[in-house]
Amino acid sequence: LPVQSAITHPRPGAAVPPGELTVRGYAWSGGGRAVVRVDVSLDGGRSWRVARLLGERPVPGRAWAWVLWELEVPAE
Repeated sequence: LPVQSAITHPRPGAAVPPGELTVRGYAWSGGGRAVVRVDVSLDGGRSWRVARLLGERPVPGRAWAWVLWELEVPAE
């Protein structure tokens, strides 16, 4: 399966003050394949940024759980 991902912070419709914002979420794949990268678009797919994966890296072929990620972005 291709990597699937969800944003958990900020919530949809949340008011975001200007400055730095940490966008957080989780991602998962299938077939025991590890998530090695999460790309995030904040402009409808025109540009992409690579998020930082959190936690320990899974053993290849034994990645049966999700991984947390975060991305620091400027909020306007």
